[in-house]
Amino acid sequence: MSRNPFDDRSEEDPFADPFGDSSIVSALDGHRAAGDEQDAVPLHAAARGSRDRGGFFSDGLGRGGSAYKPVGADGSGYGDAYLMDDDDDGLPAKRGPQALDSRETELRRREEALAARERELRAREANVQALAGGMRPALNFPPLYPIMYHAIDVEVPAGDRGTVRTLFYLWLGLEAMLVFNCVACLVVMLSNARDVSQPGASFGSSFVYLFTISAGSFFLWYRPVYNAYMKDSSMFFYLFFIFNGFHILFDVYMSVGVPGAGSAGMIIMLECLSSGKMAATALAGICFSLWALHFFASVFMYVRVRRHYKQRGHTFAEARQQAYVGFAQSGVGQTAASTAANAYIRSNTGNFV
Repeated sequence: MSRNPFDDRSEEDPFADPFGDSSIVSALDGHRAAGDEQDAVPLHAAARGSRDRGGFFSDGLGRGGSAYKPVGADGSGYGDAYLMDDDDDGLPAKRGPQALDSRETELRRREEALAARERELRAREANVQALAGGMRPALNFPPLYPIMYHAIDVEVPAGDRGTVRTLFYLWLGLEAMLVFNCVACLVVMLSNARDVSQPGASFGSSFVYLFTISAGSFFLWYRPVYNAYMKDSSMFFYLFFIFNGFHILFDVYMSVGVPGAGSAGMIIMLECLSSGKMAATALAGICFSLWALHFFASVFMYVRVRRHYKQRGHTFAEARQQAYVGFAQSGVGQTAASTAANAYIRSNTGNFV
């Protein structure tokens, strides 16, 4: 019978190896022989299995307890591959290099977005300070008779320039269509088609549209949306929504081509076709197509601006407050306030002279 290796060795060498006993050596040799037939279990797998069995790596409280965490090179448990945070199955969570790379990419993307936002705010602040200090450049629009300053690349933030530039091209397209529509109505009138109703009235109305619709569309919906993106103003966004909505209805009205209404649209095209006037029919057909395309483009841009408006968090209450402040700071508002104050003072003092 082999001797207990942990017996008192005071009579022998007290520092002798307790594992040098023959029984322990034979047991270790048996384990080495078994290891030749089966790969060794990794430390983390052994720890996980021991933990599931409530062994040495477990605190005896089950899977919900606090387990023993051997520290790796990075201080996070089992090196780079395993952490001791429990998953739903009670096993250590696996976090590989791909997860870390995706997290670093997301952080880098957020930093770039914040940096771009900071640059945009600085540019807008500098632009506002320049306007307040009277440093606005010389008037440059319209080219033949400048009455205002218009520069999308200077006044509009970089992220919104594409939208504003598209709206500007949409307005320029409207001007070209008004000119073409006037020419088409003139050709229809000169063709003397027997089935065309009120060709003279159509041409006269189309000629008036060259000036009224051009100025109205610029000052009622394009300039407001330009200022809305430049100043990030709810009031100007609402002005655009109101008057551009009327403009979309105007596109529908012009594409229909009611006789005498100033449009060489669909009805005028059919009347010219029934009269056998091919040139007038072709021009009216082109007008109808252009007005229809402009309608769809206007609706698309309207929805795009509306989406931007909601993303910026603007509200009708904010637009109303800005309208009140703008009216109070304007010359008309100050004159009205002064008149009302003088009337109130006279009514209280009885001096109406």
